Amino acid sequence: MSFLFHKRTRKALNIVWGVIAVLVTLGMVIFFAPGLMTWLTSL
Repeated sequence: MSFLFHKRTRKALNIVWGVIAVLVTLGMVIFFAPGLMTWLTSL
């Protein structure tokens, strides 16, 4: 498990977690507010 503590690996993990967080957030917004997407596309 020591490879998790290399600086480069930690940076990569942060990027991966950031991408996952953004995808989850977008998914929740689209799931809970379908009207929001139609409003955004109509702008």
